[in-house]
Amino acid sequence: MLDMLLEEFIKSSGLKKKSFAQSVGISTTNLWKILKGITRPSLKTAQKIEEFTEGKVSMQELLFGKTSQKSEEKPSIERRIFSLEKRVAKLEKLESENS
Repeated sequence: MLDMLLEEFIKSSGLKKKSFAQSVGISTTNLWKILKGITRPSLKTAQKIEEFTEGKVSMQELLFGKTSQKSEEKPSIERRIFSLEKRVAKLEKLESENS
């Protein structure tokens, strides 16, 4: 599975940042610092975030950051295509079951 950035996950989940921070056991200030790149999360916090996001945000991304702008753009497109393909497959399956 392709990695998702933490901020992307929070936005797409519809959660408020405060709720997300509480869910993973950190302060909103600490979350803000992580999102702004001021600090990296502890190993324990990175594990909690990865578990909470069901692996959509990886510990590796949280602890080591982005590799480069170019390599980040491709996974984003690939992630969208993968998501769309999964949705189409589900719809096709439902359609065949209802026929």
